[in-house]
Amino acid sequence: MNKIKKIYLVLLFIFTGIYAYAGEDGKFSIALYGTQTSHSLLACKTPEFSFHFPQMAGNFKLGVISGQKSRWCNELKSVKLKKSPGKLTYTLEDNLLKGGKIIVRVSKLTDSDGLIMEVEGVNLPDGLDLFWSFGGSYAVELPNKTDSGLKPEYCKDNVFSVEGNAFTVYYGESLNLKVVQAVVPDNSDIRLSDAHKQSTPLAFHQSGKKTDAPALTGTSRLVNGKLYFCFYVQNAKADYNSFMLPELFKKEF
Repeated sequence: MNKIKKIYLVLLFIFTGIYAYAGEDGKFSIALYGTQTSHSLLACKTPEFSFHFPQMAGNFKLGVISGQKSRWCNELKSVKLKKSPGKLTYTLEDNLLKGGKIIVRVSKLTDSDGLIMEVEGVNLPDGLDLFWSFGGSYAVELPNKTDSGLKPEYCKDNVFSVEGNAFTVYYGESLNLKVVQAVVPDNSDIRLSDAHKQSTPLAFHQSGKKTDAPALTGTSRLVNGKLYFCFYVQNAKADYNSFMLPELFKKEF
């Protein structure tokens, strides 16, 4: 009986590990619930996220740029995911990183619907940029939230206001306008870009702003240190600036 129990525990451990590292491939099926049960952040097994409040409020994803080479995170050689309640940790490795790695830690927010993210570079070579994009605030509740990538048709009526390293996206009908706030790393190169041109992070970032599918893209120099992102719905308890993000991350994560 003890032998059977040991075999069962080993199999349980193996299958749990497979779920943690290989589950949800290409789908937004990891849920981090917000302050209301109908509000959620969905994630993939690679660092890509969609916001549902409960309508589609945007898509946020990461990539890496090295000179004229760039890759989305789902194209990197190795992406490992560890999960705990309300938190995700991704470890990224690839030939572009030359033996280094990127650790992406994500937590849901306590005082608002949204996320706080820390991106840490470890033993990275010089000349790398972290690429990010945000868009697709559709203002419609999707029938299948697990398929909530950044689609051009979701971007049509999005309006962005950028101020330094923070931005606001306005979406929805004019009489029922919705808003999402964001803070990104200091000294980011933020551009209005064309969501029709997402073949590579570099192509997306250089796509230009003349489009019927506007999205924001940005690059931040990847260093052997930490960068912070925050996406949230502003309220009396949630109104953030970049200098607040390290402490906010410590509190949440």
